[in-house]
Amino acid sequence: MNVQNSEKIAAFTQTLMRENLYAFLAGAFPILCPGETLAREPYLEAMCYALQNVAAGREQRLMISIAPRHLKTICGSVLLPAFVLGREPSQKIIVVSYGKDLAREHGEQFRKLITSNVYRKLFPNLKIDAKHNRNEHVKTTAGGGRKTVSMGGGVTGFGADLIIIDDLGKPSEMRHDTYRQELRDYFDQTLFSRLNDKRSGRIVSIQQRLHQDDFPAYLLEKERFTHLCLPSIAEVPETIPLYNRRQFIRHPGDLLNPVREPQRVLDQIKSDIGSFAFQAQYQQNPQVGESEFLSMSDLHLVDTLPDERNFLRRVQSWDTAAKDGPRCDYSVGLTFGWHEAEKVWYLLNVYRKRVDYSELLDAVKLERKRWRADRVLIESSAMGIYILQAMRKQASGVYHNVNVVSSKLDRFIPQTDWIKSGHFVIPTDKPWFNEFRRELLAFPDSSNDDQVDALTQFAEYMRRGQGTYLDTDPNTGRRQGNYRPVRPRREDRMNF
Repeated sequence: MNVQNSEKIAAFTQTLMRENLYAFLAGAFPILCPGETLAREPYLEAMCYALQNVAAGREQRLMISIAPRHLKTICGSVLLPAFVLGREPSQKIIVVSYGKDLAREHGEQFRKLITSNVYRKLFPNLKIDAKHNRNEHVKTTAGGGRKTVSMGGGVTGFGADLIIIDDLGKPSEMRHDTYRQELRDYFDQTLFSRLNDKRSGRIVSIQQRLHQDDFPAYLLEKERFTHLCLPSIAEVPETIPLYNRRQFIRHPGDLLNPVREPQRVLDQIKSDIGSFAFQAQYQQNPQVGESEFLSMSDLHLVDTLPDERNFLRRVQSWDTAAKDGPRCDYSVGLTFGWHEAEKVWYLLNVYRKRVDYSELLDAVKLERKRWRADRVLIESSAMGIYILQAMRKQASGVYHNVNVVSSKLDRFIPQTDWIKSGHFVIPTDKPWFNEFRRELLAFPDSSNDDQVDALTQFAEYMRRGQGTYLDTDPNTGRRQGNYRPVRPRREDRMNF
């Protein structure tokens, strides 16, 4: 290779590293991890692509869930701030970790990177303010910088355009309710208030899951975070975006990092730390896992829904919360579609939010209109009673009350046969699928059970009266006379 070609390649590589976070990772890795080889696995590109969307302002809230030792800290706490500041030295960035030593280590790596010759050639416009050149706080001459703090640390007087949260919770303390509440309070009352502009300020959370009610669960409840979830062993089909409109396609059983963590290593890890810890930290699913009632193999799944025109009837089932509030139960509305040709019910949509009465009333109206449901089932308890009273005045014969006379588990167990039978199909490409699946499989030990309650209510209703319901005209509600229920003979009914 001649000198001229070599210079062209070097120039192209530098340009690529300035514009592409994944290329920047490849160039920075020898500086941050000397002597090690970067495994070019697709999940790294997926992380970098998601993080670059935040850097470019295309995403304002991002959460990445991934097992330990997968370069999440290097990508999120070190690489991303260096990339952002190299392109915009005036940006203010706060990086938060659970411990002072960990936060200091991240700061050291960041300074090591931005003071390297490679970085200086890439981003010559970034100048470090000599008066603020510490691991805890590096400030640029343009007024931006990166400030490192630990959980509970003060950030008064320091505004941020970007907040990066890297393992905010200490694993050994996560089982304590008071500690988990401290994390939530610190985010709401301290961190969030540091955003310079609440409209454009960006937040990235990169953490492993540790508990059903951990800090990532709290952020997900806010329903603003795009969630890149990367379990070590894929459980469902998934398509994850990469650069240049490419895709990282995962099939059930695919390993995230087969070179570094092959199946035998993962099996050993599971044996060493136990099933629950493995499910949380490596599978990013801090539920108990599959229960004695249902397993993944019992569910009937499809990649995507059939053409909407195949669904001739639509039914909605609502489980309403007892009251509203940030830590109360969810109100859930499931929409089901009857596929006439296949003779099965498909789950079309999941509505799941914490709302007050007026918001829930509006949601019931809008969801029914959106999906053109001709029957709506509402549990006759809590806010559901008032919803029924209000809606029956507007649409007679559409809204049906469902009375609850037994426990959640007693109602659920008889419906498991119906779920397993193939009469109920779930699409896997919907944003609500993972949370629905996890709650369903973990019941009754899941942290929330509102989706299961709504499903049980629908299944119970249809097992009793599907034939009669499908025999009614969806517009008038009148019987068409095509269905005759099979009744036991009189002599059979007289046998005791």
